Amino acid sequence: MARLINTIADLKRHIIVSATFDFEKVLPFAKRVERKIILDLIGQEQYDTIIVHAFNAESTTPINQVKELLEEAVANYSLFLAMPTINILITNSGAKTSTTTNSENADWKDKRDLNRSLLKTYNEALDDAFQLMEENVTDFPEWQISKYYTVFKDLIVPQTTIFNDHFSIQKNRQTFSALKPYMREVEDQYLKAMLGKETLTLLKTKSEITIINEAIEIAQKAIVAFTVAKAAITGTFTFTDSSFTVASDQLPWEKQSELSKEDRNDLKKARQEAGEEYLKSLKKLILTYPLMFPAYVDNSEKGITDKIIRTKSGLFL
Repeated sequence: MARLINTIADLKRHIIVSATFDFEKVLPFAKRVERKIILDLIGQEQYDTIIVHAFNAESTTPINQVKELLEEAVANYSLFLAMPTINILITNSGAKTSTTTNSENADWKDKRDLNRSLLKTYNEALDDAFQLMEENVTDFPEWQISKYYTVFKDLIVPQTTIFNDHFSIQKNRQTFSALKPYMREVEDQYLKAMLGKETLTLLKTKSEITIINEAIEIAQKAIVAFTVAKAAITGTFTFTDSSFTVASDQLPWEKQSELSKEDRNDLKKARQEAGEEYLKSLKKLILTYPLMFPAYVDNSEKGITDKIIRTKSGLFL
């Protein structure tokens, strides 16, 4: 079966490896990444169409660019997955470590930096591919009519890059994926309660109308703010002064920049208050242009209004 990464030449288009590198040690992981990640994100039909597309290094067509980005993502993530076993040989007498006389093993800091570089490139390539697909959705018809596109669009903040624009997660798709349950909870708790299902659905669809797009951006800012507030007090994420990512092994000097429990609580309070302010702005915009939001019903006694009135900040809609 044809795949995105089939040969050492495919891998070398995206990653520099030695001339004697054994591609067979990466190939099983490349198959796994394509099966467990790429197929789960775009579906078999769209995957097959991208596979059979003849890549042209000079072409700027969306499908050509997306194929290259997906190849880059698979190459980097499969090598990341292969790293723990890349110098291990499985023999009849057990696992052996292979070495050469002309080189020495990298120390743990170099290995950690390499792993992070591979993950960072994978995350960025995958998100860039989806951003291109979203911006040129008619060029990917199999994806557009599939359940995978519905899942991709099920949140008002559907992309890592959008979340990152409002609060830095270092463009990390793994972090974004870990935040999805929090964003769904925030949508139900705040936006759905305040806007109603139909208006919330309206704000999940990019529009040609400036006012609606303005409302979408405000709603996205609110979602990000409330999500950060929820994430700040969990142990799932590592926070610094300027960003956060899903928790992982850290280098010694990175631990010094982590926020303390008190700072996390302060961040939670600040982002909660910011989210409330964004909701006030969103409601004001909707009430100013009621014809743009025909399904919206202003009910000051239900939903989010009561929630915000009860906060210590004293803010209300």
